[in-house]
Amino acid sequence: MSDRDPSSKNPLSPYYPSETPSLPGDGRTWFALLVAGMLLLGVVYTFLTLFVTL
Repeated sequence: MSDRDPSSKNPLSPYYPSETPSLPGDGRTWFALLVAGMLLLGVVYTFLTLFVTL
């Protein structure tokens, strides 16, 4: 029996069910939200630095 046996109860095995709750949506949705948030924060930061330094 090898270490890659799918019937093993190793928590690090890719066949072991995850104990963490899953978030709704897929990875692309969360990545798009992250990028949109970063862009929005960048615009706010730029706006504040332009008008605070004047």
